[in-house]
Amino acid sequence: MTQAPNHDVPFTDLQAGDRARLVADTLRADDRDALAALGLTRAVSFRVARAGDPWIVQVRSTRIGLSAAAARCLRVVPV
Repeated sequence: MTQAPNHDVPFTDLQAGDRARLVADTLRADDRDALAALGLTRAVSFRVARAGDPWIVQVRSTRIGLSAAAARCLRVVPV
């Protein structure tokens, strides 16, 4: 990834192995709440384990699958 880490990018610009932190989304409230319950919040960084559909992200010791549609709703800052 060539973006400076201070700038947010679409989640879908990430590649497997990239680390990032969620900064914004356009998800429905119930979808946002479901991700938060799984640990994907603005307070934690995550690692992309698999890019594509589904996207697999690792948050701490939990792996979460995200559909491509959900991934397109997320903005992140690479870390």
